[in-house]
Amino acid sequence: MNLLKKKNKIIYVSFICYILLYFLLIVRVLPQFSTLINAIFILVVAVSSFILYKYKRFEFTKVNKRITKLVFISLIIYFTVVYLLGLFTGYGRDVFSSNIFTIIKNSFLPLVSVISLEYIRYLFISNNNDSKKKIYFFTILIIFFDIILNYYIFDFTLVNFFIFITVTVLPIIFKNILLSYITHKIGYYPCLVYVVPICLYAFVAPYKPILGNYLTCIINIAYPALVYIYTSRIISEGDRKKRNIGKVLKVILLDIPLLLVFTLFVGLISGFFKYHLIGVDTSEIKPKINKGDAVLINRNYNYDNYKKGDIIAYKSGKKIIIDKISKKSKDEYGSEIIYVTKIIIKGKKNKYKKIDESIILGKYVNFKIKNIAKPTIWFKEFIGGDLNN
Repeated sequence: MNLLKKKNKIIYVSFICYILLYFLLIVRVLPQFSTLINAIFILVVAVSSFILYKYKRFEFTKVNKRITKLVFISLIIYFTVVYLLGLFTGYGRDVFSSNIFTIIKNSFLPLVSVISLEYIRYLFISNNNDSKKKIYFFTILIIFFDIILNYYIFDFTLVNFFIFITVTVLPIIFKNILLSYITHKIGYYPCLVYVVPICLYAFVAPYKPILGNYLTCIINIAYPALVYIYTSRIISEGDRKKRNIGKVLKVILLDIPLLLVFTLFVGLISGFFKYHLIGVDTSEIKPKINKGDAVLINRNYNYDNYKKGDIIAYKSGKKIIIDKISKKSKDEYGSEIIYVTKIIIKGKKNKYKKIDESIILGKYVNFKIKNIAKPTIWFKEFIGGDLNN
């Protein structure tokens, strides 16, 4: 075994042992000290890595500067989009960001951890640049390490596990793939520009958008994925001063429309707009609309304006049901009441189900995508949870 392999083995064993120790002991017995213990461990490994691998000078080239600028601009766009979405979803106040002393107290250890971890990543990858297998293995190890530090499921259910995978695990995977790629191709400065502001944001911002699980997942996956795509393009161009006109046209004619379509699709699913795209759990108007179809509804349709024959989507427990209004009447106060047919029995009077305004999701606007929601409906039934929220 050569010297570099021995050095790598020390790093591997250190992380693997700490992952087991943290998962089995620290997070269960000493959760109040976990942030401090994590920071100490990562800092010790960073110092050990410096001793093992020695420092390698980071050189700024034109490509490095372009990548760093790209990451910085992408962060501005990221926070702009997040806070604009807050106009629709609302904002929550962070009591821990009330004064400078609280901010420093809460952010110091996490900041030390993320900076030290990126330094470890840089030292390891720069000393193993000729071996992609070692870089892949190290990245997978860091992904597991990051996931374990963010592990919070003790009341284990399929719903909680699904939320943890989508909201925590997938963004961690995409983030670490991006950071290892940038470190391998460029160095650690762009990585610090990426991780430090996001780390500080969690403790500095007094008001944060309440995005919910769905948007949090989409944004935290899409953001590193897009940075990866544009970073790889810049790297492939190298130090060329002039950009190929074909690449410029590709951005204008392909990338921008795709981003707009993606944004529109996410907005429709999220329910930010007047129109909302939803999956149907139960349909009472087959074969016009079937279970598993995705239908477009008008969320802002006034309850009093509904009329007999209108197709509506409403919530019943965890299910979204689509049905046709069978009759309309008024209560003793003159308020409108709408009903759908509950049961039709030959030779007997129809039974009607009252649909309160509080459970109506909206009016169907004659647009559907057949069967596209079937995987979501099947998975929702499998885990016994409500994915519509």
